[in-house]
Amino acid sequence: MSNSERVHVELCKGASGLDKVVLRDRGSSAEVYLYGGHVTSWKNEHGEELLFVSSKAIFKPPKAIRGGIPICFPQFSNHGPLEPHGFARNRFWSIDIDPPPFPTQSSSKAFIDLILKPSEEDLKIWPHSFEFRLRVTLGPGGDLMLTSRIRNTNTDGKVFTFTFAYHTYFSVSDIRLIVMVCPLIFLNYEVNFLFPSLSKCHQGYVGFRNGLDDLGKDSSR
Repeated sequence: MSNSERVHVELCKGASGLDKVVLRDRGSSAEVYLYGGHVTSWKNEHGEELLFVSSKAIFKPPKAIRGGIPICFPQFSNHGPLEPHGFARNRFWSIDIDPPPFPTQSSSKAFIDLILKPSEEDLKIWPHSFEFRLRVTLGPGGDLMLTSRIRNTNTDGKVFTFTFAYHTYFSVSDIRLIVMVCPLIFLNYEVNFLFPSLSKCHQGYVGFRNGLDDLGKDSSR
């Protein structure tokens, strides 16, 4: 086993000098940029890339990274007054060194906890205080798991609403295979959302295995 394979979590520099975290477990790997809390790579034990990132992707703020798994929050698409897909995907997240306990524990050592809090500028365009905690885990079998926990931290206890999505782009070798892949969308896309208190916390778990959300196909659009 090489030294790189023994390191489960590595903080290093990525494109344009942006900080990223590399997760490794038994030959599989994943890369997460602190900019956007954005997963940009997920490779299986054979080194095959399972996510799509456009060759036209710009890794320079304030542009969002095109491809991978963008996090849409606090607004999905144009369903609200904010810019499409909200602002979480083009903000710098921090490594969460002291996350609260998770309801489900994984035996994997390849995971990273990130946290996003609103800046003063964010509060001007969306006047709600929150903590968005994200755990990205690479399981022993190569499964990629994203766990999001969103907490209302308004001092007055005022309730707010939001929309949210993992806007995933999977890599597809042949776009014509979509006819064969489509039936797998619901069979392999596992979602288990918990709502302990709608006014205080939204907690979600999504496991990606062989499902299909968005097709990765480079284009000039």
